[in-house]
Amino acid sequence: MSASGGLEARGGQGAGLTAGAGAPAPEDPAKAPVLSGLLVEANPNNTLSCFVSWTTDLASTSEVQFGVDGYQFHVVQSESVTAHRVLVIGMHAETAYLLKAVSSNAAGAASVEGTFTTGALPSGLPVATETVADTSGAQNGWTLINVMPAGGRGFVGTEPGIMAMYDMEGQPVWYFVNGTTPDVRGDVSLRVLANHNLVLGPSSGEPPKEIDLAGNVIWQGPPSTPGGSSMDPATAPMSHYAGKLENGNYVIFRNLTNGDGIIGALVQELSPENEVVWSWNLFDHEQPPADAQMDWCHPNSVTVDLVNDVFYLSCRYQGVFKVKRSGDQAVLWELGGEKGGDFTFDPPEAAVFDQHDPEVHADGTILVFDNHYGYTAPPAGTTSRAIEFKLDESAMVATPTFEFPGSYENVDDWYRSSWLTPYWGDADRLANGNVLVCAGLRNNSGQTHVFEVRPSDGAVVWQITLPAGDGSYQAERLSPPPLVEPM
Repeated sequence: MSASGGLEARGGQGAGLTAGAGAPAPEDPAKAPVLSGLLVEANPNNTLSCFVSWTTDLASTSEVQFGVDGYQFHVVQSESVTAHRVLVIGMHAETAYLLKAVSSNAAGAASVEGTFTTGALPSGLPVATETVADTSGAQNGWTLINVMPAGGRGFVGTEPGIMAMYDMEGQPVWYFVNGTTPDVRGDVSLRVLANHNLVLGPSSGEPPKEIDLAGNVIWQGPPSTPGGSSMDPATAPMSHYAGKLENGNYVIFRNLTNGDGIIGALVQELSPENEVVWSWNLFDHEQPPADAQMDWCHPNSVTVDLVNDVFYLSCRYQGVFKVKRSGDQAVLWELGGEKGGDFTFDPPEAAVFDQHDPEVHADGTILVFDNHYGYTAPPAGTTSRAIEFKLDESAMVATPTFEFPGSYENVDDWYRSSWLTPYWGDADRLANGNVLVCAGLRNNSGQTHVFEVRPSDGAVVWQITLPAGDGSYQAERLSPPPLVEPM
């Protein structure tokens, strides 16, 4: 996996000078900047990206244009500086790119050109296959997924997990190899922050993390402690979710066990120094029945609303809980789950009892990925689905507003007859109103499908599939892509 940077200066000013040579002169608004010391360095954390650095004699903006046989994209930083350093992402593997560093001020602009050749993809990161492409109907952008590489036997992975962004053609344009520990479960949650950093859930021996787009670890949570006491809140094994709040703290789950060996959910809010500043224990509010399965709750996500002082906890088998965050921390309602919950589903067949990653919307709707699986394999012919409900919290009625495949006509037979996601899954509402679905699967006879559905007619307008054996738990559409803009 090699990458190389070139200083092939073809025009512009200051070509061939060393970076940082000389002290910058005072600012002169009547003069355009002069560039010097162009340096292109491969990113040690990612063979598909590089750092482009240069200096200017006057404070000016930073821009890097790049492309193949011309300039198709650019990364722009508007801050006026004299020492420039730009992270360039969004390139394909093993490809030669042209680069142009551009700086401008009120008087004009100057540039200098170079080259960069990307390296090979890391072991375990596949190229996806684009199987549906309706460019007029899809939400353009990059799709972020976690990849559990093929290998090993059955559900147990043998390589580290990889977080990857794919362009609309299914080519990886960014990735992060998550440590050195084999990803034995594949259920790594992904959350994208406003500054483009990513928060990763814990995975096997890897702790939860916040990373930047250069692949640097900004925050690392407590160790996973898989061998710790599951009855001790300080050492109980962490579940596969992590998030970051607007106050700068982080949220994790622990699989806390009661005296009968039943696993519940302990939600903890951590300071950046990993001190527990708030917590909520499901066993303080709900007691499992005598015949409860050991994996009674199986928490998989939480949405925290600091303004309204509530949070929404998704227990795969016990439904979605809306909970007061302060005071007595009471459960306000339950949606679905093994006991049926507090809402009446209208119609009854819309009821969910096994879901992942509910997305709570400001308009009073909630979108869930309905595995339709449960503790054991469902009857033959059962399929998974994406379904959104309008919640009437006064009448306690949940009414579907969208369901796929549902009753749409002309739906491909795979979605209606073969789609069954037993343990992963994600559904997100996109900016254009479409729904992005990650139907993850990991076995040697099936494939992970990531697809975009248009609710107006049920058409699948975009889809990629991973090679058999490669699995993915969640997907996020980044639109527009981070940092990179088309020219």
